[in-house]
Amino acid sequence: MAKSKSDLGEPAAEEGRLVTYIPGRDDPSEAKWRGVVFKANEPVRIKEADHIEAAKGNRFFRVEGEEDTPDPARKPTTHDEYRAHVVGWAKLTRGVEELISMWASERQLRVECEVGSDDIQWLGTIIEPRLRQMRLEEGLTEMTVAGLWVKHGILDLPWRA
Repeated sequence: MAKSKSDLGEPAAEEGRLVTYIPGRDDPSEAKWRGVVFKANEPVRIKEADHIEAAKGNRFFRVEGEEDTPDPARKPTTHDEYRAHVVGWAKLTRGVEELISMWASERQLRVECEVGSDDIQWLGTIIEPRLRQMRLEEGLTEMTVAGLWVKHGILDLPWRA
């Protein structure tokens, strides 16, 4: 009769899976998620199946033995990926000029991703409210914001054309 590992004095495999928090560029080095504190790039053993499943679908976490989630910093290559890319950075921008600068800097990327007028219109519905919110928070006038667009080489907002 063959002996099991536990009969040989070796510990049985631990239950659960190792889950690792992978922060983005500007994210904190520690995160509390679902009641568990994760330190950046340090695996934590998670036993609850629903917690493991949730981590699989979360770009900030990697589950042991699973394929890596897509890199949020990866350059988009399609118009759909570009839409998601803009939604991501629009949430992270910290000021009006930063948002305008990001949009202006991606002219060539929009061409490479074959971003069309319908994509631009849709992106306008994301950018305009964010821009308005930041403008009010910063106490800027619409004329000041228009001047920032011009400073970055944009004379007409494409989603308003």
